[in-house]
Amino acid sequence: MKKWFLMILLTYGLLGVTMAQNVEASAKVQEEQIAVGKPFTLDLTLKAPYGSVVEWNGFVTDTLSEQVDILKRGDLVRTADADSNIIVQQQLTLMTFDTGYIQIPGLQLSTSPAHLSILTDPIQLYSTTIAVDTIQAYKPLMPPIEQPVSMKEVFPWILGALLLVLVALAIWYFLKHRKPKVDENGEPIKGPVVPPYTKAIGDLESLKQQKLWQAGKLKEYYSGLTDIAREYIEGQFGVNAVEMTTDEILEQVRELQFDEQLFGKLKGTMELADLVKFAKYAASSLESDNAMSDMTEFVNGSYAHYQAMKAKEEEEARQHA
Repeated sequence: MKKWFLMILLTYGLLGVTMAQNVEASAKVQEEQIAVGKPFTLDLTLKAPYGSVVEWNGFVTDTLSEQVDILKRGDLVRTADADSNIIVQQQLTLMTFDTGYIQIPGLQLSTSPAHLSILTDPIQLYSTTIAVDTIQAYKPLMPPIEQPVSMKEVFPWILGALLLVLVALAIWYFLKHRKPKVDENGEPIKGPVVPPYTKAIGDLESLKQQKLWQAGKLKEYYSGLTDIAREYIEGQFGVNAVEMTTDEILEQVRELQFDEQLFGKLKGTMELADLVKFAKYAASSLESDNAMSDMTEFVNGSYAHYQAMKAKEEEEARQHA
């Protein structure tokens, strides 16, 4: 029994020696002197007897060593020679950023069934820097090369523009065709309306807080003052004051039968504003301060007059009812 076991081991060993003698692995470069940062190729070849299974090194990392990087892995090419030996070849594109002597280590390639591992011979290379010719004149930099725009690049922009147009059309259609809210009588419901008196008092206070005349902006100050007066008179008393001149406004307001002193405050402020806006009159600080006070008193006084007249009309209506 032992003799048979020894014979099997001997046969297997002789088979391994025979296989090892017939397996060849090589690694070659075109030149032993390379330039730093410039790609070069390494050609790997493995020859094994027919029937062998080649376990090729996949080179899954990006480096062969600390000095050599793998840029590209060529396709694995399998052929056979005239003696039916298996030939496996692959080309690696490599690069180094070191200078001086560098070494490509022996690369391990394996075959079975004998499970033989073959190492290629290490390769010694010399890496040099790129020579610069300092005698020749410097050449100008090349401008960027224009590339034609492809449909693949333009399509997302076209799609985005179409989507924006569709969204805009959808918003326009919604705003145009939406039904307004109506009350029980079918009348459109409007938002809250600020009474003319309340708005005028608020606008006067806001204008006062801006301190325009104190900053030398007299024209802006008096324009704001008269605009507030025009809007208040039109909203409170139905006089088309926004489209009228100062004289026309005063003529219409006089018919409302305000107190002469109250009417005089409006008249004086409006006429002073016209001098500032159109005649470039430089109103004094006292005049500008009084203009705000007079306009505020006019708004308060005219509104009180309006309420009194309205109460009187309602009382007369009740008496005649």
